[in-house]
Amino acid sequence: MREVGLLGLVAIAFGAGSYVATRDANQSLTWFHALNLAGGSLALLVAALASLGRLRAAAQPGLRAVLGRGLLGVLGAVALAVGLERAAHWSGLEFDWTLERLYVLSEATEMGLAELDEPVRATLYYDEEDPRARSTRLLLRALAATGRVETAEKKLGASPEEEDRFEVGSSNTVVVRLGDRFESVARPTEGTFYEALYRLRSLDSGLVYMARGTGEGDIERTADDGFSGLAQALLTEGYRIRSFVPAQGTPIPPEVDALVWLAPRRRLPETTLAEVRRYLAGGGRLVVFLEPGVESGLEEVIAEWGLRSPDAVLVDPASGRMDGDAPGVNPLAFHYGSHPISRGLGASRMTFFRGARSFELRKPEVEDDLWSVVLASSRSWLAEDLEVLERRSPPLRPASARSDYHPLVVAGRYQREAGETRIVAFGDADLASNRHLRTLYNLDLTLNAVHWVASREPAIKLLPKARVAGGDQFALPIQNTLTRFYGLGLLLPELLLMAGALVWVRTRSA
Repeated sequence: MREVGLLGLVAIAFGAGSYVATRDANQSLTWFHALNLAGGSLALLVAALASLGRLRAAAQPGLRAVLGRGLLGVLGAVALAVGLERAAHWSGLEFDWTLERLYVLSEATEMGLAELDEPVRATLYYDEEDPRARSTRLLLRALAATGRVETAEKKLGASPEEEDRFEVGSSNTVVVRLGDRFESVARPTEGTFYEALYRLRSLDSGLVYMARGTGEGDIERTADDGFSGLAQALLTEGYRIRSFVPAQGTPIPPEVDALVWLAPRRRLPETTLAEVRRYLAGGGRLVVFLEPGVESGLEEVIAEWGLRSPDAVLVDPASGRMDGDAPGVNPLAFHYGSHPISRGLGASRMTFFRGARSFELRKPEVEDDLWSVVLASSRSWLAEDLEVLERRSPPLRPASARSDYHPLVVAGRYQREAGETRIVAFGDADLASNRHLRTLYNLDLTLNAVHWVASREPAIKLLPKARVAGGDQFALPIQNTLTRFYGLGLLLPELLLMAGALVWVRTRSA
């Protein structure tokens, strides 16, 4: 029964450890956590019951000394563990072992707090039976350590007038106050605190025109294929958003800090393309998202500025299959050029694209600056057959296809008599959709592109780690990611450890 008890201990350790490392502050047990905890507890119970049957042998005088020494050893180990825990508590030392270091503040949060003229007040309203409050307290402690956040706690129901005033609807709600203004955060994380902080600051970062009317991504649509998340993120960063309908013949005013075009599905009228050319020639700023299989006319415009995009699908064999799609057509990018947009991104901070086209760079003038900002792996190649996006089998690379670090995102800066023109082009729009905006570091990449185009380089930063319903900052939708993480990242080493434990016990018994 020693083997069963040891296996139970390993299962409980993995169940509890993985729960602490991967859980959200508001997340319940998953199947992996529950299975390990329940199975481990059952194994310990079986081992304990089996051991009880042997207690009769303890009546023999010769075994009492052995059992006594063993019991003293167990009590000593428990006392040592409790003592170490208390010593760590009194020392004030803390270590963040969560998967995404949820309690280590990001540069963006620290920058936002440092720019304030007065401290922020954050009050936690909680119920004593709510286990989520512990995680929120840890977050508030990290915020208070900056010296820019004053924290407090109040039991839910103790101040009903305040709760009504601050719209506190449930336990584990944090009210963030700056002067006379406040924001109620019902699901406290660093990401939601950051968003509340920026709403309170009422920043004016500039004016963004979002084109619409020719099948562009809908910034008001909240479904997975909509782009309301991108619009909200721009508002959080202090941008003012206006809709630009090219069909109305309205000129693009020079005071626009960034013109964002989300993958039009139809060809733009020639009058619209002429207006875009006029705007860029006058020192305009453009962020354009393209899609394979669509020729809207914007491809021709940016090609005139040295950013040519062949109508082909980028295939990267270094990226695997996702949701039944063919392997390689959804690139997972971890190569970045040296550019402010990709600041802080690298092999451990990847971005995800779903069905993308690539670019070829050639300077229109010698003094122009062109960059490959995000690149696929060296094994990537371009498939002229757009049907690879519809098939499920791996694409076959033709002998004529060239493998290279094909760009997925490019940028250009051009000095002209009328001013400085800046352009950023993405080979995919899905990365900015509601479904994938918070996948990995897609949100950072997208916002930083707008910041750079709008000449707001100081605003370029990595945002706080964020967890939202149905998504996470992982390479796949959270259900796919955690399934693979539990299956390979946790389950495999757990089985190996169990096998090693069995070998060790049996060797000791031999």
